[in-house]
Amino acid sequence: MSDILTPQGEGATSAPTHLNGSFLPENSKLFWLAVWTGALTVVTLGIYRFWARTRLRRYIWSSIMPAGDSFEYTGTGLEKFLGFLIALVVLAVYLGLLQVVLSFIGFSLWGAISSKPNGPTDILMQLGATYVTGLAVLPLIFFALYRARRYMLSRTRWRGLRFSMDPAAVGYAWRALLYFGLSIVTLGALMPLATFRLEKYMTDRMWYGDASFEQEGQWTALYGAMKHLFIAVGVLLLAGVITSWGQFVGFLPILLFAGYVWLLVGFIYYQVESFKYLTAHKVLDGQVRFTSQASCERVIGIFVLGIILITILTFVLSLIFVALFLVFRALGSYGMNSGGAGAEIFGGSGLLGALVVVLGYFTSIVLIGALVTVLISAPILGHYVDTLRVKNSGQLEQIRQRAGDLMADADGFADALDVGGAF
Repeated sequence: MSDILTPQGEGATSAPTHLNGSFLPENSKLFWLAVWTGALTVVTLGIYRFWARTRLRRYIWSSIMPAGDSFEYTGTGLEKFLGFLIALVVLAVYLGLLQVVLSFIGFSLWGAISSKPNGPTDILMQLGATYVTGLAVLPLIFFALYRARRYMLSRTRWRGLRFSMDPAAVGYAWRALLYFGLSIVTLGALMPLATFRLEKYMTDRMWYGDASFEQEGQWTALYGAMKHLFIAVGVLLLAGVITSWGQFVGFLPILLFAGYVWLLVGFIYYQVESFKYLTAHKVLDGQVRFTSQASCERVIGIFVLGIILITILTFVLSLIFVALFLVFRALGSYGMNSGGAGAEIFGGSGLLGALVVVLGYFTSIVLIGALVTVLISAPILGHYVDTLRVKNSGQLEQIRQRAGDLMADADGFADALDVGGAF
């Protein structure tokens, strides 16, 4: 990473510096950290996952080093665990009250519904209650997403200064619910509106020290990022037309495959391009600006290559454990049939074979998780960091620390709802 000095004028010695992002992890260290924390998570039946994610996040943060100064993550596993417990209680009470309300409405309007539906009305009511319950969790998910970002910012420092975010999760939740509904009703046509407005809501409440962020730009500018999504939808609509006409049916599998692959590519393209636009229109302290040269092709390449490598390694590992299982099974059969002094030894090989299967299963889970971190998640994050540039960064020297903001349960809430990001 290097700083770029630009002449300010006659007699000036230097101008505000431009900082480039830098992501420098040790892949081997990251891999074994992911393996070790993943193994402890399995052994503790998932309880250690809060400490595992904290240790991984702490290492990832320390590998982000713009201007040679690394980020620092100060969160703890205990905070996440306590937040998780609180969230479980809140979620249980919330869903319990929801079920009571739905049951009351059902009894009041249509009478009691048996566990075995007696007619179309009962079926429709049960389906409606299921969907309502699922949709009712959305406000909590959006609430958790805001709190998760706020928590991570409050536990992140750079050059001794802490990031922070104003408390506004409730406002974000109902706005996200509104924009989510608009996107669904318009079949995705207003997705740029949702993306921009929600990001602006968060960004305008973010701080670095005593300097505030601001999200500029227009939501309509994000429609350019949707071009591949529009093409994918067009291909899928063409497939639907061919199906209804009953003509050129032989092309239908090709169109469906191309449409779904293009749709996946379109979502990735939208994420990358919208990130670039939103980043380019973020301002810190009214003067510090950012740019990103992230590449959709690079992100897709990392993902595809990672999947291929993980698939190959998983296949090889499976062959090893299958071979071990067959060996122990054969030895067990030999011991049972041969009798003699070694029968008990060989007879126990069947149990060993079962243990090999169990060990292979959990080993695969741990290794796949570690490989996903090293081969996919970390490289993609690294690409975003390495292609990030901070303009007029000399203004950062004028920023001072802001008052503290304690949030001991925020990220745990996101964990309880299974949201919160890779790191």
